[in-house]
Amino acid sequence: MERYIRDENIRRFRQLLEAETDQQKRRILQELLAAEEDRQVPSVPGGPID
Repeated sequence: MERYIRDENIRRFRQLLEAETDQQKRRILQELLAAEEDRQVPSVPGGPID
């Protein structure tokens, strides 16, 4: 589930970046995107394969 949330956050931040023109808001979105991309999602032994 954590992997799904991470992937959806990344998708949403990229979508927002495409439409945003305000440079300050773009910078914040880029920082959020980078943080989410760097976030490690722990593997669950015996769980479903992503």
